[in-house]
Amino acid sequence: MANLGLLGYRLRLHDRDEARIARVRERGGLDVEGLAKGFAPLELVTPQLATAVDGADVIVVVTGSHFHADAARSLTGVLRDGQSILLIQGGTGGSLLVRRELRAAGCRAAVDVSEMDNYPYSLGWPEPTRVKLTIVKRFLQVASLPASRVERVLGPLRAVFPQVVAAPSILTTGLTNMNATLHVANMVGNIGRLEGSGNAYRFYAEGYTPSLITLLEALDGERLAVARAYGAQVPGIHEWLLNTYGLGGDSLRETFHRLTHEPTGPYQWTPTPPSLQHKYVIEDVPCGL
Repeated sequence: MANLGLLGYRLRLHDRDEARIARVRERGGLDVEGLAKGFAPLELVTPQLATAVDGADVIVVVTGSHFHADAARSLTGVLRDGQSILLIQGGTGGSLLVRRELRAAGCRAAVDVSEMDNYPYSLGWPEPTRVKLTIVKRFLQVASLPASRVERVLGPLRAVFPQVVAAPSILTTGLTNMNATLHVANMVGNIGRLEGSGNAYRFYAEGYTPSLITLLEALDGERLAVARAYGAQVPGIHEWLLNTYGLGGDSLRETFHRLTHEPTGPYQWTPTPPSLQHKYVIEDVPCGL
C-alpha cells in the first residue's frame, strides 16, 4: 500500500507482531523505488488494532487467506457503521468467510465487505523500510458481498486502481484465485525435487516442465468447468497471465520463461519454497482448492 502514500492518502499500518513494524515506525513510513519513487508517510504504525481502524474509511486486510477468519473476529468489536473492509487478496470465498465470522461474533456495525482477486503490485522488499515496485498488475477484479454494493465499494478505489473492474460476484473473484492452480500443481509435482535437493531451481521457469504444464492445464480445466457450472466467466490460466502482466508468449512454457527472465518479469523475484510447509500449500490448498 506504499503507493497510496505516494498519492497522498492518509495511511495507518497495523501488525500484531511489534518486531515486524518497529523499524517502519522509527522511519515514519516507507521509501519507495522502482516504477514509483518517493517517501510514503504513515501517520500511525501500531500493534493496536482498535487505534489503527478508528475513523478509517477503508480497512485493507492484507494477510494469508487462512488468517481471514481470525482477522474478522479481531475486527468485530472495533468496526463502526459505514466502514469498508477490503481483502487483498480474497482467496476463494474470503468475503463469505469474513461475513460469517463477523455475524457469529456479534458484530452490529453496518460495514461493506469486498475482495480483490490479486495483489495490485509485484515488488521486492530489500529492507523493512524500503520497497521496490516492479510491476503494476493490469487486470484486477473487485467483488463485494452482497454484490449490489460493489459500485459503492469501488468509488474510493478507482483513483488508486484505475485498472480495477467490478466483478459480478465473489464467485468470479474466488474462481479467479490463480494461486490455487499455479502454486499447488508446481509444489506437488516437484515434491521429490524439493525434498531431495531443496529449492535450487527457478520456481516457474524451471519448475514447470512440459509434464507439469500438462498437469496445470488439466487442473485449470477443472476450475473453468466449475466456473461454467455456476455461470461465472473467468479467464484461463494463460489468458490471465497475459492480461495481468502484459508479458508472455504463445505457450505457457514460453510465458513462464519470459516472466522469470525478462528484465521486467515479476517472477524473477519469486523464490522457490524450501519445503511443503509453505503458504503455497498450507494456505492455497485449504483456501483455494
